[in-house]
Amino acid sequence: MTTSPPAAEHGQRLLEQLERFTTRDDSQAAVGRRLLADHPDLPLCGFAISHSIEPEPGKPEHSLILRVGEHNTDAIAAWAKALGAELVVDGARHRLTTVLDGIGIWASATIPEDEYDMDGAVFTPTGDDVSGTYRGLLVTEIGEDGDLLIIGHPPVRDVLAATSSYYRHICGQRLRPFDGRDLADSVARRWGRFIAYPTRREWQIRDASDDTPGALPITWMCAQDGDTQDIGDVEHCPTCGRPSRGLAYDPVNGQRVHLCPSPTCRHQWPVAESSSPTSMKEHA
Repeated sequence: MTTSPPAAEHGQRLLEQLERFTTRDDSQAAVGRRLLADHPDLPLCGFAISHSIEPEPGKPEHSLILRVGEHNTDAIAAWAKALGAELVVDGARHRLTTVLDGIGIWASATIPEDEYDMDGAVFTPTGDDVSGTYRGLLVTEIGEDGDLLIIGHPPVRDVLAATSSYYRHICGQRLRPFDGRDLADSVARRWGRFIAYPTRREWQIRDASDDTPGALPITWMCAQDGDTQDIGDVEHCPTCGRPSRGLAYDPVNGQRVHLCPSPTCRHQWPVAESSSPTSMKEHA
């Protein structure tokens, strides 16, 4: 990749931009001025600032982020060498982290997919790569809708058991059928490849045929087709005596209530303040 240095007027614009955002604390702007003065030939598109309210021990409170371009890994290497910082290569992502005059300095760039060995990045996930192990299955939540990705093609009953365990442990909720649907109908079996791009911690799943090298059986549980119910401490229904953990809201006054699970009872009664939604501790 090319690393064209900024012109003098470009460097001045970067400095003016930085100073507009650092009026309360000039230390970040001072480090920015020093970087531009000491390394005028290094590529730089802009600055960003960061402030940590409670920094970890030994970590700076204020940081300066160097923007060199999303894919300009050569620039990251050049800045790391100039600052005497370690160049960290994690998969396709190159980054540097150091401290200058008490201000943290960091930057990163990622090799684009069309220039990266995506086939070489295919891997078989372990328990460290997923959200957790539930009922013996490796489970990961994908997206914002609560969909679950399960590695393998286990029986449907095992998929539903792992899904229930996940929702109880992570969300403190019970997943229930919605609008007359059967949760088993939300199970889809496919094949896919796990790709450590841009890093293994940020892996991707790509659909593949079962004869593609590195392809694994995967199961999708489309949880948005279900409905969730909060769960609390066990109480017995005052009408029929059946134990209940299910919680709901009274549609009239909005008060949280216990809901009897018996289809012939369905009695509701107010929830005590101590009976708040909870999560299951055991999920393995």
